[in-house]
Amino acid sequence: MAKSLAKKLSNNLDDALDDVMHELKRASESLEEGAEDQFSKASAALTKAAQALAGEVRDRSAKVTKTVTAEAKEHPVAAATALAVAAAALVGLVVAARRSKPD
Repeated sequence: MAKSLAKKLSNNLDDALDDVMHELKRASESLEEGAEDQFSKASAALTKAAQALAGEVRDRSAKVTKTVTAEAKEHPVAAATALAVAAAALVGLVVAARRSKPD
């Protein structure tokens, strides 16, 4: 399920960026005639894409949060173990990063 959500989100973002790139390309081709209007359209397309992406991420994260909460309540020992493993991995990464820094 997570792979299909990520793929859908990626496809939506690709489509939005294609729209923005198309508008920017049109604007650059007609710098002399109405370039300001073309850049305004590109800016509007980018703003629309960003708002759509933010809305989709908000909706998806709410759904994931509800699912994770339900799973954690249903399997508290597994959730605590997963949290401990994640914390240990994070501490390990921090320690490794500090050791690799030159003094």
